[in-house]
Amino acid sequence: MRTAILTVAALVALAAATTAAEASEPQKFCDPKAPNLLLMLDVTTPYDAIDKTALIDGVGRIFENLGGGERIVIRTIEDTFTNSHRLLDVCVPFCPPGGMFGDLFSSCTQGVVINEKKVLRRTLVEKLSALFDSASELDHSEIIRTLSSAPKEEGRPDRDNRIFVFSNMIENSQYLSGKDFFAAKDSALIEKLERDSLLPSAWQADVRVFGIGRTGTPGNRTALPQAKLQKLTSFWTKYFAAGGGTLHMSQNLDLD
Repeated sequence: MRTAILTVAALVALAAATTAAEASEPQKFCDPKAPNLLLMLDVTTPYDAIDKTALIDGVGRIFENLGGGERIVIRTIEDTFTNSHRLLDVCVPFCPPGGMFGDLFSSCTQGVVINEKKVLRRTLVEKLSALFDSASELDHSEIIRTLSSAPKEEGRPDRDNRIFVFSNMIENSQYLSGKDFFAAKDSALIEKLERDSLLPSAWQADVRVFGIGRTGTPGNRTALPQAKLQKLTSFWTKYFAAGGGTLHMSQNLDLD
């Protein structure tokens, strides 16, 4: 009888521990084996209708292709790399296997996951809405130094890292003006970045850049001349390759 009582007590303690673990905050659904996603959003130019449509569609496609347990971090690209800040750091809801007793006493069900995903979706919408309202025309857009620092902070070298960037990718910073960016040869720029220790730590990541192809001029977001578009494609491909990443660039997010 004593043995039975001890066993029941142990099971109750296990159930309480499991429930407490599931009640933990945003990181409770993290799976250390699941992909690690970093989404960088450029807020140095006001979002027009085309930007909003491309971003909402892109984030929706990213969200719908997640299985559960993935970590999602959203960071900003601003006028200086020191102003980049984290908007969100959460993991996608799912029910992790808990073994015989863990599954027996777990309160995690498909219904719980569905509700938690609704909460996450609502949070994403709120963050994007606030972003649309706060984005403004800034004198500079520091993409290079932001992308050299943020992945170092947010990357997980032992994971499947995926980097998404929503930006026109036109560098125009105190470090490197837009004029110099377009005028310099790719090889000279890469050498400069290597000297200044500004090549990214992409962790062999799959890098998806979307939102390119238009100028950043407020009220006149015309299509870029083909020569400048080719410059963006060639430079950023070399830039991410130097950091170990594989780049895909498009106006609208391509996940194929």
